[in-house]
Amino acid sequence: MRAAVVTQLGGPEAVVIREVERPSLRPGTVRVAVSHAALNFPDLLIMAGRYQAKVDPPYVPGCEFSGTVLEVADGVSEVAPGDTVFGLATHGALAEEVVIDAWRVTPVPTGHDLDLRTLAAFGVTYTTAYHALRTFGRVARGEWVTVLGAAGGVGLAAVDIAGALGARTVAVARGHDRLEVCRQSGADVLVDYSTSDVKQAVKDATGGGADVIIDPVGGDLAEPSLRAMRWGGRYVVVGFASGEIPKIPLNLVLLKGVWVVGFENRTILEHLTEVARGHRREVLQLLLEERVHPRVAAVHPLRQVVTGLHQLQDRTIAGKVVIDVRAQ
Repeated sequence: MRAAVVTQLGGPEAVVIREVERPSLRPGTVRVAVSHAALNFPDLLIMAGRYQAKVDPPYVPGCEFSGTVLEVADGVSEVAPGDTVFGLATHGALAEEVVIDAWRVTPVPTGHDLDLRTLAAFGVTYTTAYHALRTFGRVARGEWVTVLGAAGGVGLAAVDIAGALGARTVAVARGHDRLEVCRQSGADVLVDYSTSDVKQAVKDATGGGADVIIDPVGGDLAEPSLRAMRWGGRYVVVGFASGEIPKIPLNLVLLKGVWVVGFENRTILEHLTEVARGHRREVLQLLLEERVHPRVAAVHPLRQVVTGLHQLQDRTIAGKVVIDVRAQ
């Protein structure tokens, strides 16, 4: 079968397209014919050897996909051959087939005809954003949510979902074009961090401070954002797309009475199994009801995956980069 393969640690240039052996079905797993796979920032971090989870080359990259179940191992009952699913993994999605633990795929309920390209762009970012807002941020209708890196994959999903949950959003990003995409996704207030004082802009927009901060970026934005929170707010750490893990003064946590919490979408089902499963059903329902709208910014065939990885790395587009695995 055809697959993208990371041949050595490094950047997108380390990825080639080649024929590889079909993976073997193992106990507790399912085999999925991949239709589309979406690219995410952790894909770049893993291939550079800078992610929490280490994967030694050669390996097939890609952490989210949509497709159709081909077969299931004995004893698997959650899904069946023929089911349309989306799945989340550490790697392996950028291939014509993937074998994955059954609990890592979510079937689409019968009677719903979802576009598989959109479904691939939904899995990682929308479940991550929903857990950030709902599971950990406990966002309530009418609260102010500030989203850092709002033009990125998780950021746009958080803006979209926050609006669907009845919250008001401040989108923090850089540049007019990327902020315009945030506005189109439902952001109430736009803040350009390259030209604005983020702390003051958020305080002014929210009338005193944000109730919830969603931070997939880290870096220099963390401390001013924390200073722009209301007393008792929730600061949710999702990732460090800036490449810099911030060091925040803990006296701010004391003085503001804020909750600072973080999670990995990769492992949340291991730690909060029933809660996480329930919340994933909730966010899928938002998609089925067309209350949220994943933004697909670019689609490439598998042979052009390096182009897509460069778009992700260079942040030249706002929205998800999707790979059509079936296209020649």
